Amino acid sequence: MLSVAIDGPAGVGKSTVSKLLAKKLNWNCLDTGALYRAIAVACKNNNVDITEINQVKDLLNKIKIDVKFIDGVQHTYINNKDVSNELRTEEIDMMSSISSAYPEVRQSILHLQRDLANQQNLVVEGRDITSNVLKESKNKFYLDASPEERAKRRYNERNSKGEIANYNEIYQDLLKRDKNDMTRKIAPLVCTKDSIKIDTTFLSIDEVVEKIYKNIKLS
Repeated sequence: MLSVAIDGPAGVGKSTVSKLLAKKLNWNCLDTGALYRAIAVACKNNNVDITEINQVKDLLNKIKIDVKFIDGVQHTYINNKDVSNELRTEEIDMMSSISSAYPEVRQSILHLQRDLANQQNLVVEGRDITSNVLKESKNKFYLDASPEERAKRRYNERNSKGEIANYNEIYQDLLKRDKNDMTRKIAPLVCTKDSIKIDTTFLSIDEVVEKIYKNIKLS
């Protein structure tokens, strides 16, 4: 099976780009961040203190995270319940940033990610896909953009959904998220030597998709 591995910091547009790329390739797209968010949702719904690793570890033994692709759309499940609509809030953003730094959390979904990529041609996006999850992939890309541009994109995205958004809060959250992602001891966010780095600050979504598409090795 073939894979396209895409990494990059929060708010860079990985999810949007990856979904469009997958559609262009007629593949499915795995948003691995949704798996970490699902664990954060499970912590929230079970009153687990996400800063207490022992509580989180105990919860991991009680839940099963799974993914199904329905008409090309990823649905994420906790114990067979679809929680896809609960994943995209600022609270879950920050909770998942904390929990994803735990080795036990990362290990708990590693096999799921690899199994899905072994079963089908897949675009996979996240923080450690090129460096850890699919390090043997022939197609590795790292998307980046300035923190200001990433904050603006996330602000506009939330406004478009009718949510109340504060640009400064989003900007500070992104900086905090970057620090967490890049300094964690296990599978930190890095641009690997064999990844093609694309600065998306001044590029449209379609331009980014096309740049990746032109560099994909399909054999």
